[in-house]
Amino acid sequence: MGSWAQKGSKSPYSTYGLGELNREGYASYAGMGGTALGATDSAIVNSMNPASYAYIGRSLPVFQLGMNGRLSQFSTIDQTTNQQHFGLNQFQLALPIKKHWGAGIGIKPYSFKGYTITNYTIEDEDTTQLAVSEGSGGVRIANLGVSYQPLDFSKKHNKYRSYKVYTSDSTSKVVKVDTIKGNRISRLSLGAQANYLFGTAQKTRSSEFLPSSTSIFNARAESGTRLSGLMYELGLNYQFGFESPALSNVLSIGATFSPATEVRAYQDLYSYSYVGSFYRGQSVSVLDTIEFIRDSEGVIYKPQSIGVGLEYRIRPFKSSSFIRLTADVKQEQWSTFYTQFDETTVNGGLRDRTYLGLGLEWTPLSGTSVLDQGQFMSKLHYRFGFSYTQTEWNVEGLDGNMVGINNYGMSFGLGIPVRVNNSNTNINFAANLGNLGTTENGLIQEQYVGLFVGLSITPLSSNRWFVKRKYN
Repeated sequence: MGSWAQKGSKSPYSTYGLGELNREGYASYAGMGGTALGATDSAIVNSMNPASYAYIGRSLPVFQLGMNGRLSQFSTIDQTTNQQHFGLNQFQLALPIKKHWGAGIGIKPYSFKGYTITNYTIEDEDTTQLAVSEGSGGVRIANLGVSYQPLDFSKKHNKYRSYKVYTSDSTSKVVKVDTIKGNRISRLSLGAQANYLFGTAQKTRSSEFLPSSTSIFNARAESGTRLSGLMYELGLNYQFGFESPALSNVLSIGATFSPATEVRAYQDLYSYSYVGSFYRGQSVSVLDTIEFIRDSEGVIYKPQSIGVGLEYRIRPFKSSSFIRLTADVKQEQWSTFYTQFDETTVNGGLRDRTYLGLGLEWTPLSGTSVLDQGQFMSKLHYRFGFSYTQTEWNVEGLDGNMVGINNYGMSFGLGIPVRVNNSNTNINFAANLGNLGTTENGLIQEQYVGLFVGLSITPLSSNRWFVKRKYN
């Protein structure tokens, strides 16, 4: 048996369910283990939690473009093959509508299919059967979200708190007392997002015999499932702590919920017998159509999901370095997944999916100008992360028992802030090293390097948009 991934997918296991789900997201979050549910950033669009849109800087929209790729090695007990893919990942735009309101719109992948699985079977001494299963395509999301911040005590009440910080010399004698003034903050934002799912996942299954025979014909079934429907997502973000130019100590709690939804879908099927071979470079002649179905309407059940994320931001006193710690947990009930066409319901045979992630971002001199000479390396954002995913895939092993497929990974990232003409630009790079599946029990293991590149552009504060000028 041989197997490899191709056509934009990331795993031969994408044959199950809707394919391989796109979890990592934008490059800056991919470098932190994919954690983003509790994250807010005025210069980065976080479409993973719609409540984050309210934190986009007023009159400072954000344009965001992401690309990603994957270098994979697929292994069985006795075979190994390498594959790679790189392409456009997402486009996002965040707009500050007015005070305390923000919106986001964009397009990004939801899932991928792309694999070729071959299996040779000796039927008798003279005949060999070649069974080939192929998949391609996937599902994308067009997202439109809005966020509102009903609570912001830090600005409304403008409260100041004084902190006395004692610094000592080597004899532990107090040599100086400093007072810091800043805002005691308490912020709450709520968000809602409509996600339009669209795209076609295609499957092809072929059965060919060698040598060709006048009594045994080859057979092929080509099917496509096209999604066209809406799902919804709600988000929340609450922040509390202390902020000032010299010291920052803020905890952000984020949560998302997406209810279970039956998404409208259409299915095409064309199966036929033929002579010749698609896989041996021969010409093929169709003999007879076995079945032909076009635009059969049905539904695909997208399961409920719920996620919780934390982000802790700290800037120590008398240090301009900035630290961001993140953690995410997300659970999706894929054990309830099914498809329904022609009043026939097919259970997906999946299990519940659980994701856990941890991330760290460190900026040595976050408070200084990007244009200062001689300290370019200290302006960069250094990112690290770890993740574990109990995937929804439940695969039958050689012994007949079901084996759950898990994914482990660690990630690294780098953010580069630059100034171009009248805009601030963040260029983000990330790489994650991962292991998906196992070679035990006749299964397939993927060891991969994921690559991410992102570009976020926002106007300078001196070049605000949507501002009515008093003087021209």
